[in-house]
Amino acid sequence: MTDNLDKTYTAPTAPVLRLRPTPENEGIKERQLDVPRRLDGPWIRHPNEIKEWVCTLSNAQFPLDTDVENYRICYREHVDAFFEPMRQLPKSERRGRMKVEQVMFVEQLVDMERMLETCKDKIERAVEQTFVNCHIYLLPGKAMPPYSMERFGRDWSWNARGVYYRHHYSPHWVTADHDLWIPTIDDSMFDDPTEDHRRARARNFLLHVMDNERWNKAEYAWEADAWTDVFGQMRNDPALAADKREYYAEIPDVHPVSCTLTGKSRFAKRIPDATFGLATFRPEHYQNAVASYELDAERLQALALHRSCGLISDPRCGEADLVFPFAVYEAKGWNGDPREARHQACAAGAAYLDMMDALARVPGQSEVRDREYQFEESHSAQVFALTSFGAHWHIMVGYRRPRLKREHAGHPGVSDTVYLYQRVWSSRIADERSAWKLLYLVDQIHDWGVTTFRDYIIRHLKAWHRFGRVGWANDASTLRFVLGKDFATSGTLIIFDTPGWAKNFGADFKTALKQKSGKLLIKICIEEQPGEPCVRCVIGRCGTEHYPGYAIFSPEEHLRHFARVHNGTINESAISAFKEIHRRAALAVAERFKASHSEERKKRGLEEYNERKGKRAKHNFQGTGSP
Repeated sequence: MTDNLDKTYTAPTAPVLRLRPTPENEGIKERQLDVPRRLDGPWIRHPNEIKEWVCTLSNAQFPLDTDVENYRICYREHVDAFFEPMRQLPKSERRGRMKVEQVMFVEQLVDMERMLETCKDKIERAVEQTFVNCHIYLLPGKAMPPYSMERFGRDWSWNARGVYYRHHYSPHWVTADHDLWIPTIDDSMFDDPTEDHRRARARNFLLHVMDNERWNKAEYAWEADAWTDVFGQMRNDPALAADKREYYAEIPDVHPVSCTLTGKSRFAKRIPDATFGLATFRPEHYQNAVASYELDAERLQALALHRSCGLISDPRCGEADLVFPFAVYEAKGWNGDPREARHQACAAGAAYLDMMDALARVPGQSEVRDREYQFEESHSAQVFALTSFGAHWHIMVGYRRPRLKREHAGHPGVSDTVYLYQRVWSSRIADERSAWKLLYLVDQIHDWGVTTFRDYIIRHLKAWHRFGRVGWANDASTLRFVLGKDFATSGTLIIFDTPGWAKNFGADFKTALKQKSGKLLIKICIEEQPGEPCVRCVIGRCGTEHYPGYAIFSPEEHLRHFARVHNGTINESAISAFKEIHRRAALAVAERFKASHSEERKKRGLEEYNERKGKRAKHNFQGTGSP
């Protein structure tokens, strides 16, 4: 192992962005498919296998708002009514009148303390059965056995909220307006010399897995090893940010019996075990080649806090350190529940997809829903959800789209939006090859995140920054007219209204948000609009194609910036030069402000006069008693 680690590491080539090869069953034409139609569920491989079942309110088999006791009574009556015609027939004729359409086997939940003594195939089969859990999706209004409600109610509740999981990947599940990218595995690469470093990582990961299994370690051990062995390169990439990051979401309440939405919701805070998104930057980072002005932390925070914008980029609302997550990870030990890991990862991914959907649309007020998308490919946002149940890993890809007819679109009690997740790969890490496959896939997701996905985010952010700058300009004009030229340096505290997304937070959070937005937006108004003397440094990466230059507001700050960022030499001539530059900038700004302030005052006075004149005319008109 030491020799392999000492070899020179050759970075893997960027993955080819393509869909996974089509399985044999998916290449069959529709007229050739001769398979029994079944109710839709996670195990279905192709849309042609689905037997559509639509239940409207008029033919619902039980009231959607019933309680548990009444539902049990209703279900017994439904079963008796179903079998009553059969009981009236002679026994010899009953078999010919009955037809079995679908059989569902309900497996016991996996017990890893007992299963670890069996072979690998049996373990994987048992874990996959537990991971999928329910064989059919929610059928609103259809009477199901009460024990099914208890066993599968949580899966059906997430179906009502729009979260669906399919165990078999197929391009046929992807609607025409989406273009999903998924990682692929090339088994022939395992013995390639360029894979020496990745195989060494795989062996190290396998040792930790075997140790955790041997001593039946808790969830923390599995999670810690995943951070180091699986996600280590993603953590070290300066273009990415990784954290145990909380997110806030408004989760719709679900009826405990019908598993449909009640119309109410609760505001919840959730913390996935790992979240991976894009890193943000500040002006002092722009000497780094990976820095992007579109991902400037302060600019993104301003877009989230401004009342006329409200674009959330960080799951920790109001911040901008880890933005637009594209992957989430949930870990469970052998004593945990793999179903819970899937639910948690998919719920987090749904929140991240909502953030990307808001970004992809034409900029506007956050309260305005269903705005047009910016580009034709703006629909193609996706996330990856990874889970581990002990040594058993799952990689899923998910995307967001409107609910389809086969998912009971328009039925009361279900969401309008669906978050569809498909399994890309799953396996138990029991040997070096399986560990290598996991790392091979995760590294491809890493490469995709810092290339294609990052470019997608930056492209859509440009329009939002232009939209946000208009709001800043309006604020700057109003504040200067009302408070005067020196409002920013007078110590006046400006309080702005909170954006629409903050309505569910508490009073303390809103107060802090108002103060933060006031301070931030005043600073942005100074930097982005004329009114305060400043000089912009354009040396090196301080001035790029998209960044107008680092704003500096005093000779002293200019000297510090020149020495620390550009390693410049400070002497008497440099001090004199910087002072002269800022003196001239102050004179130019004063002249521009005097002219614009005078014109603004005249314009505002005329508007106020016309407004008073209109109110007087309206008052006189109402006072005379018009017919």
